Amino acid sequence: MSTSAPEMESLIAQFESEFDRLCSIGTTTHAPWMETESHEIECCEKCDRNLSWPTPRPEMWAAPVPCPQCDHVYFTLARNHARVSLAVDDSEDVDAAPLEPERHNATLPAAKKLFSAFLGGDYAVQERRQSVRYPMSAPVVVVPLGGDGAPIAEAYSMTLLDISSGGLGLMKTGEAVGDYLLVDFAVAGSPGTQCFAKVCWRKESHGITKLGVKFVTPQE
Repeated sequence: MSTSAPEMESLIAQFESEFDRLCSIGTTTHAPWMETESHEIECCEKCDRNLSWPTPRPEMWAAPVPCPQCDHVYFTLARNHARVSLAVDDSEDVDAAPLEPERHNATLPAAKKLFSAFLGGDYAVQERRQSVRYPMSAPVVVVPLGGDGAPIAEAYSMTLLDISSGGLGLMKTGEAVGDYLLVDFAVAGSPGTQCFAKVCWRKESHGITKLGVKFVTPQE
């Protein structure tokens, strides 16, 4: 039994509506409060110095700035020529198959920080397979980076779909530029929590982009 063109369009529209609702994307990705609400990094995680620096915001440039006391790098609202050195693995391509689990069980600092903030510290301790992914639905702000660790465009909003000890699942409407990303979690309720990631795979369909990213470590 064939499906007529109007019926197919109706089915696609219904699917996209349900998809947006379940994943908290579509128009909610660029909700007005995300564009206007201001957040601060607040406190350096390395030395506890107070940092009244604004966190990255959508449609604005952000750049790396070191803490004046310990040199730990945070991305804040700025535009300069600074960059970060990332410990990257060039064996994976952006458009490769979905992210595979790491060959070791060591949980990266970025993962421990996120597990503690969103799932509780016990999750990071109990997890033994990096392929285990915990579903999420939270807004984040992403700063796209080039291979040299420098910002290449203004920050944009994404939806966090899942967390594992190896990386994240992210989604947004429209294009998601950048082979490397700085992900800021202030709008998700964790100011000062930032992580670097490499895009391992990218899927685009019906105007929606979904990314699978793995954590990478900055070399300070």
